[in-house]
Amino acid sequence: MRKNYLYVLLAASLTATSCSNELTENVPASDGVIHIEANVSPQTRSPQLDSDGSGTFAKGDALSIFVAGNGTTVTANYAYASDLLTWSQLGLPEDVKQVTFAACYPQPTTVKDGTFEFNTLTAPEKDLLLAPAQPVSVGTAETVRLTFGHALHNLNLNFVPGNGYTDSDIRSLTLVCQAKTTCVVDAAQGTILKVNEETGDYQATGNTASFYLAPQATDAISLTIGIQNESKKITLDNLLQQLGSQQTELQGGKRCSLTLKVGREGITIEGATIGAWGDQVTADGEVVIG
Repeated sequence: MRKNYLYVLLAASLTATSCSNELTENVPASDGVIHIEANVSPQTRSPQLDSDGSGTFAKGDALSIFVAGNGTTVTANYAYASDLLTWSQLGLPEDVKQVTFAACYPQPTTVKDGTFEFNTLTAPEKDLLLAPAQPVSVGTAETVRLTFGHALHNLNLNFVPGNGYTDSDIRSLTLVCQAKTTCVVDAAQGTILKVNEETGDYQATGNTASFYLAPQATDAISLTIGIQNESKKITLDNLLQQLGSQQTELQGGKRCSLTLKVGREGITIEGATIGAWGDQVTADGEVVIG
């Protein structure tokens, strides 16, 4: 039975190093403590977020680590800076010498046949972070580095009043975004395997809306804007085409930010940009209800 200890260190700071010392102070050096360093990449959210979007996890944050080797994937649930895992607890066969480590935040409810589903409409925490698989030699003393990134697309909409509407009208605006809701994640690889066909309604009220969406075709997404008992429906691909920035697919890890002026005389849009998550680029257009 292996006695090597697997210490999962999910930070890259002196504070995290302090936590490491506290958790492993009673573990003999001969037992071979393995450190895993999991960073949150720039332009990515985490429970502790810096201004550039990078960050670290806070003590007690619950995430899942997936260890795969010889066709088998083992799931280890871990509370940051609180748990200590051992190789023995993973139950790996003695003949396994090479594995991969992947991870996700938040923890999935169920992992079946090496995959799990994530529904962006119903999940309590909408922003799915995945750390792609990294090869690890069983028993190594080298640091295992996992980097988390956004798996989903972030659609941000900002509405301003145009002809015939006031700020008060815009604050009561309703928006329904109909889109595919559920992606299937390959746990061992830390990547999205596919997106299911089922759709749902993402709803918001007021002059801003932000949705986390599974990567999907823009012609599968519709936006219905309602104001003063009037409404206008348009597909996202048609909207982007009118903006002169046609996009056939929403990509994971990217953000689309649109500022739309709502008025009464038809529908015209002027310009948009889809950029890397965290880019501070806004696109101004005009949505006219009439």
